[in-house]
Amino acid sequence: MTDTARRIAVNNVVFPVEGVAEVSSLYVDTGTGDGSQPGEAYEIVGRRSVRVFAHKRISMGTFFNAFPASYWQRWTSVRDVRLRLQLEGEGLVSVYKSSARGRSSAVASKQFENEVVEFDLPVRSFVDGGYYWFDLACAQSDATLVQAEWSVEVDEEWVGGRATVGITTFNRPTYCLDQIRAVGQNTYIQEALDRVIVVDQGTQLVQDQPGFDDIAAGLGDLLHVVRQPNYGGSGGFSRAMLESLASSSSDYVLLLDDDAISEPEAILRAVRFADFAVTPTIVGGGMLHLDERAVLYTQGEVWDARKSWMVASGDSEYDHDFAEDTLRETPEIHRRLNADFNGWWMCLIPTEILRRIGLSLPVFLKFDDIEYSLRAARHGFPTVSLPGVAVWHMAWHDKDPTRTWEEYFIHRNRVITGLLHSDVPRGGYLPLHSFLGDLKLLFMLQYSTVRLRHQALADVFAGPASLPEWLGSRQGEVREMRTHFVDARVVEDLSSIPPVRRSSRAFLGAVRRPTNPFATFALALRVTFRQLFVKESPGSKHNPERIIPAPDITWWRFADIDSALVTAPDGIGVAWYQRDRKQMRRSIFRGALLSLRLSARWNELSRRYRNEMPDLVSADAWQRIFAEHAR
Repeated sequence: MTDTARRIAVNNVVFPVEGVAEVSSLYVDTGTGDGSQPGEAYEIVGRRSVRVFAHKRISMGTFFNAFPASYWQRWTSVRDVRLRLQLEGEGLVSVYKSSARGRSSAVASKQFENEVVEFDLPVRSFVDGGYYWFDLACAQSDATLVQAEWSVEVDEEWVGGRATVGITTFNRPTYCLDQIRAVGQNTYIQEALDRVIVVDQGTQLVQDQPGFDDIAAGLGDLLHVVRQPNYGGSGGFSRAMLESLASSSSDYVLLLDDDAISEPEAILRAVRFADFAVTPTIVGGGMLHLDERAVLYTQGEVWDARKSWMVASGDSEYDHDFAEDTLRETPEIHRRLNADFNGWWMCLIPTEILRRIGLSLPVFLKFDDIEYSLRAARHGFPTVSLPGVAVWHMAWHDKDPTRTWEEYFIHRNRVITGLLHSDVPRGGYLPLHSFLGDLKLLFMLQYSTVRLRHQALADVFAGPASLPEWLGSRQGEVREMRTHFVDARVVEDLSSIPPVRRSSRAFLGAVRRPTNPFATFALALRVTFRQLFVKESPGSKHNPERIIPAPDITWWRFADIDSALVTAPDGIGVAWYQRDRKQMRRSIFRGALLSLRLSARWNELSRRYRNEMPDLVSADAWQRIFAEHAR
């Protein structure tokens, strides 16, 4: 280190202080092979401190405590990192590195006795992947890691960036309060914060919750609450973006969902990674499930322009359980994963990018995060989903958006994103996928959802100029639209529903789950013919013919019946689905016509949306939207 240089921490080794058993595998790997659990091999004694018991060994080769060297080499100017550990007691500290294949090797070790230990390590051989981490082992007595950090060298004049944290909420005040509390209780991360902006778009206000005043007092001038109508995620987050642009001391805006709980250290890591990025970079975090807290939904996703949909990056998987397979045991995670976008459950965006490409599209919700990163990439700004940065978020597995009003926004905004960013001729598979998606839903008697999808396409044809005026009204309109369909009506009092009684006859015999493409195609033809030409059983209007639990809802289960009770995704009741030949015929005809029209007009619509997008996403455009509310 030169006389004019100093070091700053970019990754602090941290430990959970609540729910240790649920999340321990994300922070500590016993790696002993003897089944040791928290309390048997180690004891967490503080946010940054852990005691290792005699004759035990623990590893920091974990999601939150391994250093993602490959990402730092690929995206930043850093080429050397220092690991510094403050240790009490006696033992052995060993440093390991991994390759893109997940193979690990020891690179340094040292016996310690009540001392500070440092290792200077190169960040130069991780192009395709790999991490650094360390293990601690004890012999005859316990030892304590007081604290540890990964640091980099900076000039004396270096000043770290600061972020406006933007939390958008709608009637989830307790979740939002927990999110604010997580930020406020970890005061050491406040060096990277400019402000914490809560954009409250609901009627159940965060500031009315018990405990808010104490949390607000702790954050002081950092915390600001902004009220506005419900403009969805895109409106709420765009308000946070505007607030960050209004502050001369904000280098970034960090977007956080209200129903997500951060690992607070992740906030500091995201800011510091962006500080050293060689070009302005969107830094995203992974999503861990709130109900299965060791399960990572995704660490990185890419965009498939052929069908305008997302897939997991590389060989990674969705819903990886670190309690079952630790980081050290999962080779595919050691490979550096490229990301085309990151969900706005946690996403840091430099204000320089906001100034260059604008704010979110005014689409209320869904696909706004995907579209933004794709737009940024077109301007040369990458997105990095950084390991060790994550939030716990409400999981998707108990949600089925095809059975809610949200399907309108998913379908409309998927098509708009394709028009803006897919260069595949005529949208590739998207128009066909749109029609086949309708058909699958019609097989399941979900006529309300198909109606919303058709409205979504009709609104796409209306052009981009209508998006701002729909921002505050379209949700209510599509919700009302669904109420006219029986499959959208959830009944909570099951005793009010007639008993299940089979009244229709199986067409061409019993139906079984298709096990190969030929069987699937044959059954689909059979169902299509039955639903179009076979008259409904009169009894199916008086008694449901089958009960189908929410996890089992698939199209083939409806192949031989005319009605069914289907459990709502949230489990609060059931909906009575009933077959309607006239509705089926109208929906198939309209869906085919809309999909053909989408394919035929794709190039024209694409040019129109791309030409008009800059006027929709500018700071001035959003200020006009918010000014309308102010009046």
